[in-house]
Amino acid sequence: DMGYPRPQLDADQGANAVKDAGGIIEMHHGSHTEKVVYINLLANKTLEPNENDQRFIVDGWAADKFGLDVPKFLIAAAATVEMLGGPKNAKIVVPSITPPQIVSALRGRGWKASIVKASTMSSELKRVDPQGILKCVDGRGSDNTQFGGPKMPGGIYAIAHNRGVTTLEGLKDITREVASKGHVPSVHGDHSSDMLGCGFFKLWLTGRFDDMGYPRPE
Repeated sequence: DMGYPRPQLDADQGANAVKDAGGIIEMHHGSHTEKVVYINLLANKTLEPNENDQRFIVDGWAADKFGLDVPKFLIAAAATVEMLGGPKNAKIVVPSITPPQIVSALRGRGWKASIVKASTMSSELKRVDPQGILKCVDGRGSDNTQFGGPKMPGGIYAIAHNRGVTTLEGLKDITREVASKGHVPSVHGDHSSDMLGCGFFKLWLTGRFDDMGYPRPE
C-alpha cells in the first residue's frame, strides 16, 4: 500500500474531463511486449515509443518540473511496471558525460585518448588540499607550489567563462564563491607576457571562443 487515494471518477468520466478542458484522448493498440524501462533524467529531452521494439519510457525530470515528489514518483512508476507484469530491467539516462563519451569526443577532434584506471595511478593521485590553489591546468612551474587544489583552465577564469560572466564585479563574486567552498582562488601570468601569460585567458580575451558562443571579458 503506497498511500495513494483512489480517484472519485471512472475512466470515461476522466477522459471526458480531459477532453472538455482542451486535452487529447489517445488510443493505444497492440499488446504489451516491453523489454526494458528507460528512466530519463536528462532535462527537456525524451525518447519516442516504437511499437515494433517496445520499451517503457519514464521522464523523471518532468516530475521535478511540476513540483512532484521525485522519489515517490519513480517508485510509483516502478510499481506500475511490476503490477503490469513488465520487465524489472531499467536503463537510467543521466546528464553526465561518461569517460567513453569523452574519449569518443576527443578522438573525433583528432586526439589520441584512452581510459586510465585510477588504481594504476594511486601513487600520483592526491586528496585535494584546502590550502592548495584552484589553479590553471598549465603544466609549467610556478612561484607558488601549493599545487594541491583543483585544476581548471585559467584557474577561476574557467568558471567565469563557462557562466558567461565578463565583469570585474562578477569575477570578484566568483573569487569569493571559490573561497567560500574551501579552495584558494587563483589566476596566473608568466615571466614573459605578464598577466597575458595565461593562454586560456588570452584566447578568451582575443575572441578565439567567439564562435562557441562565449562573450569576451570586459
